Formats: sequence, structure tokens, C-alpha cells
Amino acid sequence: MHMKINIRRKHKDVDIVRKIEHIDSKVDVIPFITMKYLSQKQAESEDNLSQFQNRYGFTFRDYELLTNIIAKQDDEKSSLSDIKSALNALKNSTNPDIKEIFSRMDEEEITLDVLDDILEILESEDNLQELFKQVNYLQWAIKDEDNKRIIPPTVELLSKMATTHHKPQNIYDPSSIDAQTVTELDEFNHATIYIKDEDDYYHAKQNLILHDIPLDKISISNREVLIDENDAKYDTIISVPYPKQKLIKDEDIDKYSQYETKNPNTIHLLNLLDHLDDDGIIVTTTTQDLLVKKDAYKIRKYLIDNNLLDGVIEYETGYRSRDITILIINKNKKTDDFLFVKPPEMLPTFLLPAFNEDILEIQKERKIEDRLSNIINKDEIIKNEYNLNPKRYVYTLDYKQTPIEDILEKQKEQSKHIQQLDNEIEDMIRQLEKL
Repeated sequence: MHMKINIRRKHKDVDIVRKIEHIDSKVDVIPFITMKYLSQKQAESEDNLSQFQNRYGFTFRDYELLTNIIAKQDDEKSSLSDIKSALNALKNSTNPDIKEIFSRMDEEEITLDVLDDILEILESEDNLQELFKQVNYLQWAIKDEDNKRIIPPTVELLSKMATTHHKPQNIYDPSSIDAQTVTELDEFNHATIYIKDEDDYYHAKQNLILHDIPLDKISISNREVLIDENDAKYDTIISVPYPKQKLIKDEDIDKYSQYETKNPNTIHLLNLLDHLDDDGIIVTTTTQDLLVKKDAYKIRKYLIDNNLLDGVIEYETGYRSRDITILIINKNKKTDDFLFVKPPEMLPTFLLPAFNEDILEIQKERKIEDRLSNIINKDEIIKNEYNLNPKRYVYTLDYKQTPIEDILEKQKEQSKHIQQLDNEIEDMIRQLEKL
């Protein structure tokens, strides 16, 4: 699989996809991005290394700084020895998170060939936060391209939507992948996130480090949660459900029996609603099933009748044909109508899209745009039996008006042409009969 991906190249033209494919799949590139970040932070703290030591629990020796290793890359044996020495420093950190992250790495799997590819990737982008997004997504997509995962620009869009008219304080994300929903926020007090995959769990910790977010602001757990028995309430919930959520026993969903559903996506949304405080906002993704199917009728009715639904936005993620639907649920709505967005043209496959400012602007201003968005009142939705499919409310076909006189004239011309063809065919048949 090769994806078309726009990467700002600062130093040299590097095909990151091919480099990652070439690296042994057992070697994770992400810790080296974190190592480069820590090297830069130590260099910035040169006049006060004790502060760096107190925060991260170690210091590199000069030859272990990744910036110095890259500078003498031509001396490959020395570079390999220095990188392994730097890894040992990290593994001996007194900071438990740093120690935990780097203790998972096997130094023996880092060969000269692998190191050369890794260093080229590290040089390809100065913005390490952006490099993390690109590498983390590509590593996963190359390893498991048959599964679907929401790509970074989409997660960024969700986080921006959650904070358009809202200042987050206490965040909840029970289906996080790499903590990106949190790292895209400018400011918050605390976040509670759950991460199913172990690699994602450690990548999330590194993403937080790269964004200089203290890990004591995050309650992070490496487990899957469909129903969270914790009764805590949150003012901001941003969640992208796993493509294949784990089904749970019937007795576990008895609390939602009145909604008459066993669909994991619906149960996930009900769990989010349970944890939303009185002035809170939810931005999440869902499937077409929840928008139209019978087993989700009662949850749709609940959202509309209680004026909780703010917007329904159809969005193309850019990964093959996987389009998604974004739901915005707001307990502090200022209007009693509902925003629907349905882009008329989907993005090409294998394209990593840029952040979509147009959709964010429509959501922010609640604008009606021809062939793109519409504002629908409650009576219209009830008339449509609580169907929430944006296609029903946003007309996306391109057309132009034509005067009736022109249509009739065109019809007359076509009829005349058809008659002429019929006459020609009859002449040909008569000629054949004479033979």
C-alpha cells in the first residue's frame, strides 16, 4: 500500500512510506522521535540541567544527544554505538513513564541499515508533533491496511469542533488511539482516556510528552471500555469508537434496555451521554446504522425531542472509501434547530486530506451553504420518522434551471430526429426485401 501524503520536507526529499516499509516491523520509529525531542529539550536547558533532570529523570551525555548523532551520521559504527548508549540512559531514567516507554525497545534489533532509515525520517520534518502524526498513522496503516482508522486531520477537526464555542475543563475519551484528541486542545484541566491497543497506549504517552503536557494531567488506562461504570461527569467528550468494538453480555447493557438495542455503536453513544455534565458537549463519530436503522430509533428520538443534537456532518476521512458521520451533541444549545452537512464531492482515495476549515466554519457559524449544509427544524425531522441521514436534508446535485420553452423545443427536435431515423430504417428494410 502506498498513500499519497503531503509532507513538508526541510532537509532532503525522504519517501517516509518506503523508509517505514524498509525498516523491520519490530522496530518502532516513534521512540526515536521522542528521543530527538528530549535531546532538543536538554539542549534548551543547558543552563539549568537540574530542571531537565528533575522532570525526565535522566540526562544524555553529549555524544548521546540525537542531534549530535545525526551530525556525525557518516561514522555509522559510532552512531550505532551512541544510539544504544542513549537508549540505556533512557531505560535507567528515574521517571517511571520514560523508563516504561524505552524499556520496551530491543537494542539488538537496531542495525546500521535500520538506523540509517530512522535518522533520515527524523531529518525529514522539523515539527516533531507533525512527524509523530505521519509516522504513527503510516506505521499502523502499512502493518494493518485492511482495518480502518481515523486519520490525524479528522481527529484534529473533532477536537476543534468540541472547542468552537466551548472552553474544555474536564475531558473524556474512552476510545482513544494515541491521545490526539487531547493533544489537539489548547488548554484543559484534566483528561481521562482509555486505550485498547498496547502500542497505542505507549504512543499516547509519547504524544503527550511531545506536546509538553504533564502526564499527571492525564488519567490514562490500557484497556477497552464500552460501558464505563465510573459515574464521573465531564464537560467535554471527544471520542472516535473503535472500528470493531468488543461486544458485551446482555446483562451488562440492561441499564439501556429501554432503547431496545445491542448495537455497540449505539451503546457507546449512550455511555457518552451518561458521562456528559449539564453544560457539556460531545463530538463523536458514528455509522449510518445509528442515523437510519430501527434499533437506533429511540436514541435518535431522545436526542431530537430533548434538543440535544447540534449537528450531523458527513465527512470523508481520506482512507480508501471510509466515510464517517460526525455527531455534535450539546446540552447548552442556543437554538432549537439542527445542522446537517453533506459535502457534494468526496476526496480522492489514498489522499491524506488537509484540515477542513470550511466544515469547521459552517459548524461555527451554523451557515446554510448551497449543496453543502442546511438547518432543519424539529417538525421536519419528526415528519421523516427521526431519520438523521444528511442526504435527506442537503441536496447536493448540481443543476441549472432551463426555461420550459427551451425544453419543449428540444423535445420537438428530438422527436423529429427519431422520425427521420425510423424512415431510414424502413427504407433499409424495403431494400433488403427486394434482394
